[in-house]
Amino acid sequence: MKNIFLSCLMIFLFKSLSIAQITATDYTLNDCAGNPHHLFAELDEGKVMVISFVMPCLSCIGPTIASSDDVANFEISHPGRVIYIISDDNGTTPCSTLSSWVSTNGISNAITVSNTALNMSQYDGNGIGMPKIVVLGGAAHKVYLNENNGQNSHQLSEAINEALGTASINCIENINPDINLYPNPASKSVTLEYNFDYTEEFSIVLYNLIGEKLITVIPEKQFEVKYITQINTEMFSNGIYFIKLNSKTFSKVIQFAISQ
Repeated sequence: MKNIFLSCLMIFLFKSLSIAQITATDYTLNDCAGNPHHLFAELDEGKVMVISFVMPCLSCIGPTIASSDDVANFEISHPGRVIYIISDDNGTTPCSTLSSWVSTNGISNAITVSNTALNMSQYDGNGIGMPKIVVLGGAAHKVYLNENNGQNSHQLSEAINEALGTASINCIENINPDINLYPNPASKSVTLEYNFDYTEEFSIVLYNLIGEKLITVIPEKQFEVKYITQINTEMFSNGIYFIKLNSKTFSKVIQFAISQ
């Protein structure tokens, strides 16, 4: 128990120290709809900004959609306070192209921005990889999350909660299932093997490249550590797909291909 406490304390201190030294880069710009924005002024009003930097690219679609869903979950409890922005990585892609990409992928709660005043290099202290997702908030204009190459719903929600001032300190981020997906590319079916050190209800959702939900599986609660779920894919055409494992405390998006 003592080791667990020390582990949690070290993680919290490392997280606090690494984030406390990072502040947001201010901007004043118009979004793709022509609406003006001043970052620090909006943060001072109590808003939290979740920014997903995209190229846009194919591999950005799944995590960007997942982030959109996570932000939407806060609209009931904190209406109008959590703002989702999809920004071109360098601010050079035409707004028409970026807005079309967002619309095609069915993301309806995002503000689209393509302006050099907001670009991914401003947050490259944690490296660069798309989609890069950052969470900004508070009167100190603090960076609460800076994540590359994907999306973790639990970490995103925790960062938003912390920015809203309602976060709790716990060790849930230590829960990180070992997930294997095979074969990849898949043909007739794809198999998921994943290990949990706890039991709770969760779902497995299969998405296509444009974010449409194709299959939802709710595995029966098990008391074994190892889970195995097989999904039939023979009815789907060749291409890129995403599987999202989602529970109250964990979410993971995995990309794979189907090749019949």
